[in-house]
Amino acid sequence: MGCDTGRPDVSSLVATMFDGDPSHEYGGARLVGLATAATSPPPRPHDWPPGAISMACVEDFFGAAIARRLLVEMGLLDAPAAGPPAFITRRDFWQLCLKNINLADDEGHGCTPRILPKSTWQMIFSGVNQMDTVGDGLRHFCDLAQAARTGVAVTVGYGRNGVHLNYMASPEAHIGPRFERYLELIALVFHCVLIWLTGRQFRPVQVRLSSLLEDQDGSLLSGLCVASPMRQGQGFTMVYDREDMALPLGVRKYQHWSHETNAFEELCVASANDAEVADAPVVERVRRLVASKGLSLQEVAPSMGMSSATLQRRLREAGTSFREIMRDLRRERLIALLATDIDFDDVAEELGLSERRSLWRVCQDWLGVSPSEYRRTHRRELRSDLAPA
Repeated sequence: MGCDTGRPDVSSLVATMFDGDPSHEYGGARLVGLATAATSPPPRPHDWPPGAISMACVEDFFGAAIARRLLVEMGLLDAPAAGPPAFITRRDFWQLCLKNINLADDEGHGCTPRILPKSTWQMIFSGVNQMDTVGDGLRHFCDLAQAARTGVAVTVGYGRNGVHLNYMASPEAHIGPRFERYLELIALVFHCVLIWLTGRQFRPVQVRLSSLLEDQDGSLLSGLCVASPMRQGQGFTMVYDREDMALPLGVRKYQHWSHETNAFEELCVASANDAEVADAPVVERVRRLVASKGLSLQEVAPSMGMSSATLQRRLREAGTSFREIMRDLRRERLIALLATDIDFDDVAEELGLSERRSLWRVCQDWLGVSPSEYRRTHRRELRSDLAPA
């Protein structure tokens, strides 16, 4: 599944392909984003669906004239003279991007320092497909994005909460809201490529959004993880679980842009199913993160987009604490283990206890009885429940 020696070297191909004159124009002129008003932006309406993108964002990304043309051709405007909707869905934005690429033959959408002909990113993603694991794929993606001179600088870093895939503007790119939206689009597209290549609906554990963009305009990356995204600095960061770095690539071969589109549809369905989790109260979100990942307070807080002190305050306001949540989860785990035939020494090990004597003490504290007595009582109750009436 690694690099096929029979294939051309993708790094050399993309470097050669983009060694030409960088001074290209987009439809005769480089597009300029709409001027932003000096007044404070309005708040995001609460009745917008998850993943909705404001029309201001759409017009800024494509340019007002091109955005209107795309909306008409996609049937999102009743008539050319009709006013645009306040927002479009993330699915609609994805389709607008595909149509714009076909019309302009530019995968950079006029945002990048030079035109990126169709199949530019496809060639890069095909190179990632030659790698063995997600970890290898991330590192190769960084090299290929630079070799193709896309204007997107991608780096991999390692933090306490996971592996960081950072998207920033390269020195030659124009830093501003419009290019930041392009970085956000590429971060989403590449995540969908990883979903396709692994055949797994794995998620980032944390997403960092650009502070150059506004919350009320929506984000293409919203809903990708249970934790609330944070806005800080320029560019975007997708933080992946270290364990996901070992996932094999090539489970599904990448050959065409339709593959990331298929993965995007899978992601939209999964995100819709997880919408309740994202809106869950802070206590439930902490419980889910601790139960699924075994994270500490210092790891849970940034994954929820807040400091440890803020998280502790929010939990106090909810009438609990991180320590109490940890204790409740361990108590539930203890009860589940005692309901089985697992040896008591193994139960103690599962709970991180040093010896059986510690298990007896914990059971007395949490359940008021010894492990053996609780198990006997549980089995009597179970037999009683199963007995015929």
